[in-house]
Amino acid sequence: MKSSWLRISLIVVAALIIVYYLGPRPATPRYDPLLPTVPQQSPALDQYIRDKEQGHKLKPDNEARIVWYDSLHRKTPYSVVYLHGFSASQEEGDPVHRHFAERYGCNLFLSRLDAHGLDTAEPLLTMTATGLWQDAKEALSIGKALGEKVILVTCSTGSTLGLKLAATYPNDIFAIINMSPNIAINDDMAFLANNPWGLQLAQLVCNGKYRQSPSETPEIGKYWYNKYRLEGVVELESLLETTMEPGLFHSIRQPVLNLYYYRDATHQDGTVKVSAILEMHNQLGTPPQLKEAVAIPNANAHVIGCYLTSGDVPAVEKAIQAFAENKLGLVPVR
Repeated sequence: MKSSWLRISLIVVAALIIVYYLGPRPATPRYDPLLPTVPQQSPALDQYIRDKEQGHKLKPDNEARIVWYDSLHRKTPYSVVYLHGFSASQEEGDPVHRHFAERYGCNLFLSRLDAHGLDTAEPLLTMTATGLWQDAKEALSIGKALGEKVILVTCSTGSTLGLKLAATYPNDIFAIINMSPNIAINDDMAFLANNPWGLQLAQLVCNGKYRQSPSETPEIGKYWYNKYRLEGVVELESLLETTMEPGLFHSIRQPVLNLYYYRDATHQDGTVKVSAILEMHNQLGTPPQLKEAVAIPNANAHVIGCYLTSGDVPAVEKAIQAFAENKLGLVPVR
């Protein structure tokens, strides 16, 4: 009798395991290495970006755009490409990206990544890891049209994409400056989102189809989604698990600056894992004299480079300027 019950129990357990592993999971991201072609002349490039953005219903001031260094719209010795983070927009890096470009005489491209900035009732429903990669590649192509050398300035998941770009296109990226890079989400259960039934588990935990948190101020709500579909979370975890690994970090040789919020074990970034940032930093193939990891203890926020969120933007800019001038050899023009 006992052996029969044991046999039945084993069959049930085996069936449940099979059902679990055969369950739905995110599609495998496609990281096509071919860079897209964009117009090389300034009027055509401006029009290309405007036409693309006008094809979407966007929230005000969330659109991708070029900030030209001067009125002649000439190619500059260096260009800056800003890659924003998950659920955010270009405002997430303001004023850091603008001040950097102005100080060193750079054209600046402010990207808008896949499914972000849309005026929609279902934010991030259509976002995919593949789509994020395609838009990151296009941003690099635009940066190459804007400057002789491209410097990436990134935040959070923008840094995830920036590191992938730096590893894939070593000859096209001069340096990368990461603010709070998203190497791993600061949640020990985040990996479940990329496992079988990940979306369904997330919906069960969140009691619905959305992840939601109130905006601290109405102004923040203009530039971030405070309510978005959990499909986006699943795709985000898929992006992280398929890119942020030691082999990719070892292959990066460019100068890298990693900035992050950390004061002590209690006061640190609650969104991404600081320990993962430091581990990534140590695994970079960049020569030690060309990489820096700098804590910003008074930032008091994950988004450390924005006037709307950070408690210490001046410290962020000071660290970036020291890196740019001491490690990259940039000379201020203003």
